[in-house]
Amino acid sequence: MTRTIRMFGALLSIAVTAVGILWWTNPASYPFGAADRVKVSLTHLLEHDVTGPMTVAAGIVGLAVIFGPGPLVRAGAVAELLFFGVVLSDAGIMSVFAYGLAILGPVALLGVVVIAAARGKAFGLAGIAALAVLAVADVVTGAGALSLVGRYLGNVARDFAAFGGRLGWTLANAAACAVWAVIALKAFRTGEPPRWIRPESAGRWGRVATIGAALCPLPYALYRLTWLTPWPTDSDVTGPLRADTRLQGLLLAFAALAGAVLTLGLISRWGEVFPRWVPIFHGRPVPVRLPVVAGGTVAGICCLASPGLVIDSVVRGQPGALLLWPYPLWGALLAAAVLAYWLRHRSAPGRSRAGLS
Repeated sequence: MTRTIRMFGALLSIAVTAVGILWWTNPASYPFGAADRVKVSLTHLLEHDVTGPMTVAAGIVGLAVIFGPGPLVRAGAVAELLFFGVVLSDAGIMSVFAYGLAILGPVALLGVVVIAAARGKAFGLAGIAALAVLAVADVVTGAGALSLVGRYLGNVARDFAAFGGRLGWTLANAAACAVWAVIALKAFRTGEPPRWIRPESAGRWGRVATIGAALCPLPYALYRLTWLTPWPTDSDVTGPLRADTRLQGLLLAFAALAGAVLTLGLISRWGEVFPRWVPIFHGRPVPVRLPVVAGGTVAGICCLASPGLVIDSVVRGQPGALLLWPYPLWGALLAAAVLAYWLRHRSAPGRSRAGLS
């Protein structure tokens, strides 16, 4: 393990110890517990006098093991992952990711169209023309499409502002978990690799994992698409949905469907070479690091959201939530799919410099 990684782990452990002491000694600083607005978590059931000492212990253990021998680092990394990945995790991380993707996805699509139009591509020019026609029609007819988008963005901004610093703790915990995940990967990377990670073996089980992972977001996509119908499937809906709420459902469904399609890229040709419709990069090899980092990030988010979802579904007596949001299964399958992709392509000719090896 490099000195840089050890230093990151040490600084993180010092910060965690300080935060634990703050929570333990100053109840007003504790962001979780019964008063927490994020209910889908284990910390919603724990108060400062429990989580505070546990956080202090996590920081001290981190400092004790980070500079120790290999076996001690491996055991400590697993313990830290369990603490940050189970005890302090919550499903808010998935909300941040999903709503962020719902906003950035259309922006990225618009960027692709603009770049393609600038390069004289037919579909880019057609897309710009279609957007211009829609904008003129919106002004002439007074349909209010532009104001609809503004209301939607305002709703999302207000929702995030309402949670304020609470989501900051969610992101901080995710960052801490990511640091310990890197430390664990480095600590466990020893010995002769087993047969199951050979490229030919990874191709077999990776295909099954990839197809399974691609199916996982589909129930949520269908759930949100019902918001476009007169029969929205949502226990919180008591009357007709506003147009901006329907737009929100459409964009969230689009994000989920896009995730399913991108997952299939791990076993498709366009997951190896950028397709023709991608401006600038079309025809070039896809850097191995790109799908590995992107897919691994989503898998990690699913895993972080899983404990809170499972606990909440048990407490509320609604196990069906795990069918609609199958984060535990999705996270495991997607992680396996990404691992298989990396094992198959890390040494591919012309792509090794972009890989993780």
